[in-house]
Amino acid sequence: MSSRRPALVTAGLVLAALVAGPVATGSPAPTPAATASSTERVRADLLPDCVYGASARGLRGYEARVERDAQAYADRLDGATPAERRRAATTFAAAEAAYVYGLPLVNLHDTVRKFRFRNTIVSVAALADPDTRAVVSPNVDTAYSVGWLSLTQGPLVIEVPDTHGRFYTFQFMDAFTNSFAYLGSGSTGTKAGSYVLVPPGYEGDLPAGLPVLHSPTNTIWLLGRTLVDGPDQTEEVKPILQGYRTTPLAEWEAGGRGESIVLDQQPSFGPKPVTPTGTDFVATLNQELTIDPPPARQDCVLKALAPAGVEQPDRSQAAVLAADSANQAGNPQGSSESTPQNDAVAAGTRAAVRLIDHASTTFNAVNSRGNAGWSVMTAPWIGDFARKYLGRGLIATNLLGANVPHIATYPTSYDDSRGRPLTGRHRYAITFPKGQLPPVKAFWSLTMYQRDNFLHANEIDRYAVGDRTRGLRLNPDGSLTIYLQHRKPHGAKRAANWLPAPAGAFHVILRLYLPRDRVLDGGWRIAGLERRG
Repeated sequence: MSSRRPALVTAGLVLAALVAGPVATGSPAPTPAATASSTERVRADLLPDCVYGASARGLRGYEARVERDAQAYADRLDGATPAERRRAATTFAAAEAAYVYGLPLVNLHDTVRKFRFRNTIVSVAALADPDTRAVVSPNVDTAYSVGWLSLTQGPLVIEVPDTHGRFYTFQFMDAFTNSFAYLGSGSTGTKAGSYVLVPPGYEGDLPAGLPVLHSPTNTIWLLGRTLVDGPDQTEEVKPILQGYRTTPLAEWEAGGRGESIVLDQQPSFGPKPVTPTGTDFVATLNQELTIDPPPARQDCVLKALAPAGVEQPDRSQAAVLAADSANQAGNPQGSSESTPQNDAVAAGTRAAVRLIDHASTTFNAVNSRGNAGWSVMTAPWIGDFARKYLGRGLIATNLLGANVPHIATYPTSYDDSRGRPLTGRHRYAITFPKGQLPPVKAFWSLTMYQRDNFLHANEIDRYAVGDRTRGLRLNPDGSLTIYLQHRKPHGAKRAANWLPAPAGAFHVILRLYLPRDRVLDGGWRIAGLERRG
């Protein structure tokens, strides 16, 4: 992703220090140059309605955009017959829709494949700092745990210790990035417990008394977050992190326990994964669909995507195991031959990249209206997408691993209260009136980010201000003002409430964990950042 302002908050706020940030895409290739006469144009309705799924606020017009893109592509095919134009348009439309539909699956597999350990929970005790470059938009509130879990060999037992009231959540995402289960604060509580995670359609025996988590897919991405009040508490939280573990059911029943890995430093995973396009994307999608097929009720979608090369998955156990083994080696390669079919697939997937970028911008604009410069995303379908395929695709691009809103929301501001971009050339303040601090059941924090989405190194080593920040001073009327500026403000009171900003462009993220109902229903409004000089 370029350094331009992204349309949505980047993935780092939910991936923490364990994965790379937003994926990159290949450079667009030239499209056919000539234009057909209007009498040779193909008719619309290239794909059935099931392909487009359900719409959402801020994401209208998906079907019309695909049809228009496909029509424009066919119009530029010099010398093609009407039948060839029709075939090219259908292939193009199927490829564009396939990219939108399959992007979460491909991105998630590319992300979890970076982990060397499967079916092992890996935690990082260290909090992020300005040197943390493995991920964009890291938070400084929690220690993160991650698990690449595979149920192709059968159920797993998940064990969590008693955190003695300390906030933690375990988020379980299926291969399509739906959050299908949670453990911890806001769901099962903070007492110790064991749970059995079973694959789709599992009919074997299970231990009596263990709660069952039914996964819709064989692949699961587990993201855990454990509250750390400051760098001096990392040693205190380690025993909790060491208590997070997963064990194959058969091994657990025999008295075995899986390994728990706790790292003292933020890991680095090298280059960010690059999302393939063209036939490479289709080949990868077919492999992932074999491992993690969608529910049978979506067969209409896969059949409609067949012109782009998308296949009906072989649901046999042998096929699943073979595809899973191949998946661990990397993405398969599609055909590099230039043919009308392959060219249309390549153009269609590149159009989908532009479509998602446009949808992200539109979605952000809709969610910023009337919010004093804040983009507030509390749509109930985030993290539980059902048939909202375009919404799922843009979240997979910008917020891969997003929590469902009742667990956490992340209002983000790139602009001040009057819509002007935030920059260290000016001074800003945000005031929370008495009794109107962010309404949460867990915790909140306001984190500062540079243009490049990393933390800003500063003289007081402060990267966020929140409900656990020591030494904050209230105003005489009981309100709280936070000062965001590059240079240290004058006066001890303002200095105590200072959130240092870089000299150039910046943005802030307000993290709200376990937000109260008035956040989710729009009853609580965030004050804008006021420019003060």
